[in-house]
Amino acid sequence: MNDQYIRERIFELIEDANISPAKLSEELHLNKGYFADVRREKQSVPYDVLSQVCDYFHITLSEFFDNDYSLNETYREVNLLCQKIPEDQIKTVIIPILKQFAMQTALTGSDKTES
Repeated sequence: MNDQYIRERIFELIEDANISPAKLSEELHLNKGYFADVRREKQSVPYDVLSQVCDYFHITLSEFFDNDYSLNETYREVNLLCQKIPEDQIKTVIIPILKQFAMQTALTGSDKTES
């Protein structure tokens, strides 16, 4: 993985968590402008800071590097629930239902809603 991916991923997590980069810097006991410098590519993210970021967001490094991982609680809950359902039922029942909802949403032009 390159530095650009790490930067983008950190800021995706920051935005998903609805906090500021300065707040994350403060929570990790870093210089308040640390992540602003990361965004401007003036600062890299060493392993120890990346590890702290993962700990802060309660994710593993594997989840950090997983493009499909999201902090959105609703999506995480669906993912966790799906992990408890046998794969054949996911393929034959759950996925067709989700496709049907997605198609209805696309046809009506409805945006995603969050509860």
